Amino acid sequence: MWYNEYHTILNAGIDPDELSIFLLKDYGIDLPEDGLYTIEKTLKNDPGLAKGFAQASLDGWNYAFAHPEETLDVVIRYMREAKLPADRMHQKWMLERLRDLIISRGNQGVLGILSRSDYTAAGQILLKNGEIRTLPGFKAFMGQFDAQQ
Repeated sequence: MWYNEYHTILNAGIDPDELSIFLLKDYGIDLPEDGLYTIEKTLKNDPGLAKGFAQASLDGWNYAFAHPEETLDVVIRYMREAKLPADRMHQKWMLERLRDLIISRGNQGVLGILSRSDYTAAGQILLKNGEIRTLPGFKAFMGQFDAQQ
């Protein structure tokens, strides 16, 4: 993972010139890595809950990107409380790379949008590898709901 393990390798003293790096997107696998989804029943039974959770998540990412030092302070504090190794420089790298990944997926800097092309590409890979039997249409999958509505 470019936003995490790659930086860990560099921090271990490996020079980037010593690495053979390939990006999956260069091989036709340019997929969004994470998303927030719910089952249709939950969306129908409590649309306010689904919308509120999605909006709170977007607000959190926007706040984190707008206030990186405060974000890092909070993350480091929780890591230390949990007795996890806390490396501020690595956390900063990951926050910056996640910002790049989240903001730059072709959505004009708007968070919370799954594009039809990303959905279709991911679905085709899942179908090809037998992970799913059918791929719902994009509109049905989205349930006419996105985090910006």
